Amino acid sequence: MNGKHNAEQQRTEDPWAPVTVPADQSAYDQQQAAYKRQLTAAGYGAEQRARYIEESGQDPEYAASVWDEQVVPAAEAAGIIPENPNPFSPAEEATHAARDAAVSQFWEQHPEYDVFSNSPENQALFRQAMEHGDQKAREVLGDKVAEHMLSRPRESTVECDREVDEEIDL
Repeated sequence: MNGKHNAEQQRTEDPWAPVTVPADQSAYDQQQAAYKRQLTAAGYGAEQRARYIEESGQDPEYAASVWDEQVVPAAEAAGIIPENPNPFSPAEEATHAARDAAVSQFWEQHPEYDVFSNSPENQALFRQAMEHGDQKAREVLGDKVAEHMLSRPRESTVECDREVDEEIDL
């Protein structure tokens, strides 16, 4: 109990303090289930989200985006609902960490990169850094890589490499 209190106290005192990530997928799943129950009890659950999207009269993708990026964060900021204690699964956390470490390693080897320049050389270096990070994350994590968290998931690299000869009627 005391450790939990200290973690809550530390979070309010130091917003940049490191966050503890559950290493066990089942612990993460339990944590997310409890969070979803809290959202539902406060009127911000999956059913309420679906009703908002349906009744908004907006494009469903746009309405979903508004719910996820404006309505829920506003409710969190107002204290109506709690913040998601851990929005990323253990695989996603590991993917971010491995990718970030690899990208940092790439930048250490390329001090010529100028963050304020949009030159073709800098654009090429940036793409190389992202590809290096993605490749290293896949090497280190294997099948545990959260592909949707990488800059170029495997299926999108295949789609980009082949030509599409499709006419679109306007």
